[in-house]
Amino acid sequence: MNRRLLSLSMAVLLTAFSLAGCAVTPTAAPTASAAATPSPGASEAADTAQPTTAAPAETVTLQFFDMPANTSGLQKSWWADIIEEKCGVLLELMPSGDQGEQKLQALMASGELPDLVVFKDKKQVEDAVRGNMLLCLDDFLDKLPNVTANAGSALQFYRDMASNGTGKAYSIPNIVGPGEVGDEINWGPFMRWDLYKKLGMPEIKTLEDYLGLMKKMIELEPTNADGQKVYGITLWKDWDGYTMQQAMQPSVLSGIDTGDQMGASLPFLQVDFHTGETMSILDPSSQYVRALKFYFQANQMGLVDPDSLTQRFDTAQQKANEGRVAFGWWPWFVGGYNTPEHTNAEVPTGYRPVLTSDYKAFWWGDNKVGSIWSWSIGANTKYIEAALKLIDFNYSTEGQLLLRNGPKGVTWDVDAGGKPYFTEEGWSYIDDASKELPGGGKLSDGISVINSAGLSGFFVDKTLGATVGGAYWDSSKGHNPTKLLQDWQSTTGYKSTSDMLKDKNMYTVTPMSMRMVASMPDDIQTLCTQIGDIVKTVSWQMVFAKDQKEFDSLLKDMTDSAQGLGLDRVITWDQAAWKDAQALAEKYK
Repeated sequence: MNRRLLSLSMAVLLTAFSLAGCAVTPTAAPTASAAATPSPGASEAADTAQPTTAAPAETVTLQFFDMPANTSGLQKSWWADIIEEKCGVLLELMPSGDQGEQKLQALMASGELPDLVVFKDKKQVEDAVRGNMLLCLDDFLDKLPNVTANAGSALQFYRDMASNGTGKAYSIPNIVGPGEVGDEINWGPFMRWDLYKKLGMPEIKTLEDYLGLMKKMIELEPTNADGQKVYGITLWKDWDGYTMQQAMQPSVLSGIDTGDQMGASLPFLQVDFHTGETMSILDPSSQYVRALKFYFQANQMGLVDPDSLTQRFDTAQQKANEGRVAFGWWPWFVGGYNTPEHTNAEVPTGYRPVLTSDYKAFWWGDNKVGSIWSWSIGANTKYIEAALKLIDFNYSTEGQLLLRNGPKGVTWDVDAGGKPYFTEEGWSYIDDASKELPGGGKLSDGISVINSAGLSGFFVDKTLGATVGGAYWDSSKGHNPTKLLQDWQSTTGYKSTSDMLKDKNMYTVTPMSMRMVASMPDDIQTLCTQIGDIVKTVSWQMVFAKDQKEFDSLLKDMTDSAQGLGLDRVITWDQAAWKDAQALAEKYK
C-alpha cells in the first residue's frame, strides 16, 4: 500500500495556505506543512541539538527505497540542492508506487536493502532486523546528535517495539513532536465555495447530504472553463492496501478510524475515538460500508468519474487542479485549482471546506514517539557516513526549516529581531502553488517528494524561538488573504477554519496509542493479505454495482468470504492489540 502521508501524518508547508491564501499536505501538491493554530497540548518541543555541520567534500549518490514517495529517479530541484549542499548526498529514489509492498518484499527476499529505506510499519522493520539487513543505529549515535536530541523517545520506542527483541535501535519513526493544526484542516470535504454560495449554502447534516449538493453544483457548472466535463467525485486505486483506501476517509469526519490512520496496524477494525467502541469494518453498520454505499449512490446519480477504475492518483489530481471535481477529501487534493487567477478574480472561485453540522474530524495530537513511517539504513551500504548525515539532517530543525520552507534568503529569512518570515518572493511561491523556484521544483516539493519529515511542523527551533513550519510563524498569520478567503471570512465570521472548529468544539484529537499497536504476527498478516485481496476487489465492484440488489449481494459475498478466511480471528487479534496499545501509551506520555 502506498498511501501518501497525507492521510497518515504529513501536513507540510502549503496546507496552511493552500486554501487560505493561495492554494498544499500535504502542500500544493500532495503534502504541505499545516497551518497556524496548535492542537490542544501542542506547546513545547524545542531543538537542543547541534547544528548540522558542513557537507563532506565528496558527493555520493544514495539509493533510497521510500514507500510513501510520490516520485522516483535521481532528484534534481531546489530541495535536492539543499540536501547535496548540507549532506553531500544525491538521492536516487527507487520506484515504490502502488506495488510498494511487493517491491519491498522482493528486496528483502534478495537479502539486501538499498542505502536508505522508509518503512511503513514496525512489522517491516522487524522482518528486516531478523534478516540482518539494517544498520544498528545505536553504534553510531555520535553521528546522530539531532536524532537523539529531538527524537529520543521515538528512538527508544522502536528499541522497545521494533527491534526483534534485541532492544537496539534500527529505525527512527518520523513526524516526531507536538501535534499541528493550522488555519486550514487536513480533512474536508472541500468544495467550490462560489458554487455553494450560489446554491444558497444549504445545511449539510450528514455525509449523504453531499450527494444532492454535488448534483446541483454540476448542474450549475457541468464543464470547466476549457469545456471539460466536471464530476462530483474522482477516485483512484493505487493507494489501496487491504481495503479501498478512499472508503476509509469518510469515517474520519466523525472521529472514527476504519484502518487508514493507523496504517496496516489494525486491519479491518473500526475504532471510535470518542466512545472507545470497536467493530469489524465489514459489519453492515460500519462506517466503511456506509462509505461504500455513499460512493455507490453517487455513481447511481452519475456523479463518479468513470475513469476511477483505471486512473492513478496523479491523473485524478490533475482533474482537481483543472476544476473538474465538485468534491475532494483533502485541501492539498483540490488546492492546485486555488491559484491567484481563480481566488483573486473579480468574481473569485475556488475550494473551501463545506462541513457537516456534526463534523468531528481528526486533529493530530502530540506524538513523542513519531508516526508509523520510519527511516533506516541498509546494513550493506558503502556510504554509512553520508546516510547518517542525511538522516540526522532530516531530524534537525535546520533541515526541517529548509525542506519545509525553501532556501533561506530566497523564500524566507530572519529579521533584525531574530524572527523568521517569508520574503515577498517566498509568498509568490506560496500564493501560486504551480510556480517553480530558481533551482527547479515547486515549493511544496520540499517534503512531499519523500513524504517523510523527521519532525512535526510545530516543532520549535531553539535558536529562532519559532516553529519549523513557516505556516505557524507569527509573521505568516493573516497574510494577504485572497478575495475567496475574505468572502469566506465575512460569511462565517471566523478568520480561519480551525478557529471555527475550535470555537464550536468540532474536532477529535488523535490518541498517541494509535501509533503504538504491536506488529502483526506472520499468521495474522497472511490472513490479512488473503482477506484484503477480496475486500478491496469487491469494494470497488460494490461502488460500481448496477443496482441495490447487486450491491447487497456483493456485500454479503465479501463478508462471507472474509469470515471464511478467518476475519473473526483477525478482529480478535486487533481488539487485543488495541487494548495493549492504549496501555502502552501511558508509558510514553
